[in-house]
Amino acid sequence: MTTTGGPRFHGPIHGSQIAIGNHDVSQLQYVTADGGLGDRLTTAVNSVLDALENLRLGAEEEAAVRQDAEAALEEATEPEPDVGRLRRLLGRIQGVLAPIAAGAVTGAADGTAELAHTVIADLQQALP
Repeated sequence: MTTTGGPRFHGPIHGSQIAIGNHDVSQLQYVTADGGLGDRLTTAVNSVLDALENLRLGAEEEAAVRQDAEAALEEATEPEPDVGRLRRLLGRIQGVLAPIAAGAVTGAADGTAELAHTVIADLQQALP
């Protein structure tokens, strides 16, 4: 098998600027102050809220996750969100969901573990 010497990308490339085969390159990139933080977090946290009834949490755990998720949504919409607070809130949500997501690794039969795993992955990608 013959391979060309071209570039290979293994994974997503977001916000990158790549110039290949050029000698003189001038590039400009405009980035918003939060890099889309509010939109990413809003999407990820809304997926947590949408998944709550299917995650089979106890009443206290569900209430805690809902409270932290709503506080994270409120913080994410601030003009200058407190990233430390967002990380703490989302970390607590992940802490509640992690034992459920562990079922995805151990082969739990129902889709609850996979759902928790997906929600956690979305939250981690949304964090700054």
